Amino acid sequence: MKFRTLENAALNDNFGLLAKAMSGDMVFSLSQTTASPTVAECTAAAQVYNITVSLTTAAGEVHSWYNGKVLLAIADDDDTGAASIDPAAGERAMTNGVLEVEVTMSKAVWTAGKKATLTVSDLATAGTGILGFVVADKTFVATVKA
Repeated sequence: MKFRTLENAALNDNFGLLAKAMSGDMVFSLSQTTASPTVAECTAAAQVYNITVSLTTAAGEVHSWYNGKVLLAIADDDDTGAASIDPAAGERAMTNGVLEVEVTMSKAVWTAGKKATLTVSDLATAGTGILGFVVADKTFVATVKA
């Protein structure tokens, strides 16, 4: 898409990114997608992972114009440990296309092979998506090792 070049380079960049978004070029990107804490590490202390969630183009350009909401969810399949996130699960606002999420696996005797999973989704479940496009879910999975 061609548009008039403006004197302010930042505006030109935003228009270029918005044009890509309006063609559906949006993906969620996570700074880390997996972790493998051991049972001993989980027993000794809570395991904390700081995950940067970004809305990007397929080429990795951050959609810095986006200041909308995404949906966060956390799940675990262990009976002894519990996973949590900050901010809490639910609809959370990104700022300039970025959101920081802290995933915590509680200090406990986690079972080897059990997982804590953070899922980032658009609001398609509410019928909105982002600019009318569904952005595929992205996950961070921490799998406990023996």
